[in-house]
Amino acid sequence: MWVKRAILYCVAMAAIAAPFVAAADTVVWTGKEYIPLGVRIHDLTELEMPGPIAAWWSEAPNRVTIKPVPGTDNVLTVRAASKNPSQRLFVRGKNGTIYVADVSRKLPYQPIVKVENAQSSFVAEARQAKKISPETLMRALIRGQTMPGFSARRTDAVIMNTPPYRIIAKAIIQSPGMTGVIAQWQKDSLQPEVRFNPVTFKISLPGAGKIRMISTNQWTLGSGQVATMYMVFTR
Repeated sequence: MWVKRAILYCVAMAAIAAPFVAAADTVVWTGKEYIPLGVRIHDLTELEMPGPIAAWWSEAPNRVTIKPVPGTDNVLTVRAASKNPSQRLFVRGKNGTIYVADVSRKLPYQPIVKVENAQSSFVAEARQAKKISPETLMRALIRGQTMPGFSARRTDAVIMNTPPYRIIAKAIIQSPGMTGVIAQWQKDSLQPEVRFNPVTFKISLPGAGKIRMISTNQWTLGSGQVATMYMVFTR
């Protein structure tokens, strides 16, 4: 019994001693909107910039306390020093970029605010898109999901009107190297019904590349019936 209690005590102490890791709120800097920086009088807010900081200044320094975090060159701590700390905070990176944050007690408080440049975010997504296989994209199309690094747009373009098929694209999901198409297809034939044949099927879309995979939720259609089709192209 004593051993059991000792084990339970050790487990409880380990849980108490475990460090708390705050989740960061990531903001992509485009230069069009302020970085939201909620602050409190008794709590610190860490502002983590995407690169080394050259300088910083605020509109009302007496209303906020701003300090660099020792051992880092890209992190500042910000804390409200008055009941009305609302103002703009300017941060200039060593690369010359000037960031502007909206400091306010009215904004939701987040212990860590991490800033990413829009360009670096785009590059990261593009790299991730290169790792996506045609099979992964096909599954995403069927689930109605847009993968990271892909753009999506609606359309209503007829991409095939050759018997026995009529195909109308409804959405284009695209990355630099891959294109996904969600479309509707129906029979364009005098036959009472048409079965879609992926082996003999050929289609070409300008700029999309070569078709790699195709699927549909219904392979045989009669008059007036419409099915959903999914296509993946690679360049």
